[in-house]
Order: sequence, then C-alpha cells, then structure tokens
Amino acid sequence: MSNLQSLAVEHFSRADVQKEIAEFCEGRWMAAHCVGESGRLVFRRYLGGEPMAIKNEEEFAALLKKLGNTARAFYATANKYPKVESLEDVDLSRAYRCTPTWDIDGTLQKWQETISFVREILAVLEKEGVVKSVYVKWSGNGCHIHIHEEAISETVISKAHPLDFAYAMVEYINAKALPKIIESLRSENVKVENRMDAGRVFTCPLSLHRQLNVVCVCLKPNEVDGFSPEWIQPASFKHNIAWRSFKKGEADALALKAIETVGGYPMLRGVKRRRAKRKKLDQQINEWIRRF
Repeated sequence: MSNLQSLAVEHFSRADVQKEIAEFCEGRWMAAHCVGESGRLVFRRYLGGEPMAIKNEEEFAALLKKLGNTARAFYATANKYPKVESLEDVDLSRAYRCTPTWDIDGTLQKWQETISFVREILAVLEKEGVVKSVYVKWSGNGCHIHIHEEAISETVISKAHPLDFAYAMVEYINAKALPKIIESLRSENVKVENRMDAGRVFTCPLSLHRQLNVVCVCLKPNEVDGFSPEWIQPASFKHNIAWRSFKKGEADALALKAIETVGGYPMLRGVKRRRAKRKKLDQQINEWIRRF
C-alpha cells in the first residue's frame, strides 16, 4: 500500500470523519474515486449495479470495506431522495430537495484569489437575506458555496422541481455578481460556474482530495476572512460542523425571485416552465465583454 493510500485509510477510519460524511450523504447518491489495480484513480458511482449510498456511520464503515480500503475521495449529489437503494430511486422525478451550490475553481497556490470571489458571492447572498443557511467548503483547489437545502420551505419548494430552484438561484446570484464573474473569465487562476445539473456530485465534508493531501473542510461565512491552507491539513484540519445549521424559509424570497427571473433548469423535461424575464448569464457576459 502506498503512503498516499495509507493516509486515506487512516483518515477515513476516524470517527469524526465517518460521522460528517455519513450525515452529509444521507439521502444522496454517492460517488468515490478509488485507487485501481494499476494505481490509477477510478471513479465509481455503483456497487453491485446499484447506486452507491449510505444511511449512517456503520454503513459508511461497511462501504469502506466493500471498496477494499481503496477509497481516496467521496462525493454526493446535490439532489436528495427519500431513499437510495435502486436505480429507480434516483430518478430525477423523485428528488425532493436540491442543494444550491456555487462552484469556484482555483488553485491552492492562489487561494487568496479564490477567497476574494467567495466573498463576492457571499456579499450578494447577504443582500438577498440568506446568511444563516450558507456554508463554504474548501475542497482542494477551490471552494463550493452551499445554501442548506432546508432553507427553502415546503410551501415554496412545492411550486417547482428542486433542481429548478437550485439552478435558478445560482444563475441569479451569478448575474448579480456579474462584474466579479467577468473578472474570473479573465483570470487564469479562478473560474466561477453554474454546475447545477441532474447528476452533479460535490465533495463530501472531511473527504480527502482525490490527488492533493488535503481535507475538504466547512466554514461559515464569518470565518472566510480567517481561512488559510493550514485549515485543510489532514493532521490538524479545522472544520465547522455548523454546515448542518439553517433557518427554515430564509431562502424562500431568493428562490421565488430567481425562478421567476431566470426560469428553471434548461434540461429538465416534463415540468412546466416559467419564462425567463432576464437574459441568461452567458448573454450578459458576452454583452459586458463587448462593452468593456
């Protein structure tokens, strides 16, 4: 066993790591990067032909054994389902929640630039009244900004598909942060994208990165300014378990405004659409570039 994989086996055997991953993955379709026989990473989403999933820490420990202690990194879908036991269970029509997620890709060496884009998105979310339900994950070379899926009330989420709301919210906030998004397009170090789609997975809290020897840690918005790469070291990581916290209904106004303005996820079929009143983000970006 290589030193890299020895680190992974040791890390994933920790009780606190197992607890965080298990609780984040409950109701989500999982995926993993595993070390194959050739030593190369293999991306896996199924076990025995069924979607990879766990309900608790005991099942996560069992999953590690089934994978032969080859796991290097774990991921889970933005979509949540009542149960994940078969392929039928993860049909998009059965998703009842979806975690709005902003994907900010960067490099660990230029982490300060990534954090500056994170601040911009957080500032726009705060103006929209969404603060207590927001958390940030540093996932290796960049960040994910999440709004807790329960921050949208049942009354509102029933008005459209959860993926429609998540996609629209990310697109809407990106449009509000347009000058910063334009800057990211000109940067070689940072990229801000709307990656909400039907099968998208994001790194689990306290997972290792697939290649870097760093841990995916969560922090709340008021901790972002204090972040440094020391927080993600496997032997001494700093992680905030308050990613679980949310305020029910805090994101209702943003969700309704976003779907009315942007419309839903473009590739989702069989759901009535609200016509977008605002130009799509890529159109706005092209016009901005032509002007400036």
